[in-house]
Amino acid sequence: MSADQSVAIVDDDDFFRKALERVFHSAGFRTESFAAAEAFLASYIPKDEACIILDLRMPRLGGLELLDRLKERGIDVPVIIYTGNADVPVTVQAMQAGAYAVVEKPLSSELLITRVRAAITDARARRTRRNQSASARAKLKLLTEREIEVARHLTEGLSSPEMADLLGISPRTVDAHRANLLRKLEIRSIAALARLFVLTELGDS
Repeated sequence: MSADQSVAIVDDDDFFRKALERVFHSAGFRTESFAAAEAFLASYIPKDEACIILDLRMPRLGGLELLDRLKERGIDVPVIIYTGNADVPVTVQAMQAGAYAVVEKPLSSELLITRVRAAITDARARRTRRNQSASARAKLKLLTEREIEVARHLTEGLSSPEMADLLGISPRTVDAHRANLLRKLEIRSIAALARLFVLTELGDS
């Protein structure tokens, strides 16, 4: 899997940056490295199977400021802050800013590689959830407001007569809405319908 995965390293320390390049290259990752946050922002192209490793303290633009810039640009790539001073306030601040993890130098190569792989795996799962959520929301937009009401009540286990009383319509009309919504959604079971509603809530998780 590593052959399709990449790591971008942003650190003004030439020796340390090159050492990380060797570590990840030997583990099968494609690597990019940048001596300054400004250089990274000028040329980095986001990738799905990727992780960014940032030094916390760099001249002009530090790791936390760079995290803010990434959010502003909508770059959704997991970021690991790698610092020589990972005290609690710094760690909390970095995590609140959106970092995947904060690790303290020096960390063994094996553990750092494990962290990066975990970050990429988690980001992939998050993308999958977002895509599933977007697909579910798009499907439910095919329904009328009344069909949405009937659909929700179906997932709550209400019968046609119960829904008819609740909505002020006839059981036959309820059954017609049920048939229409299942046809529009191209599903056959209430379990599949319930899954659609669950998926719509997963997009931001």
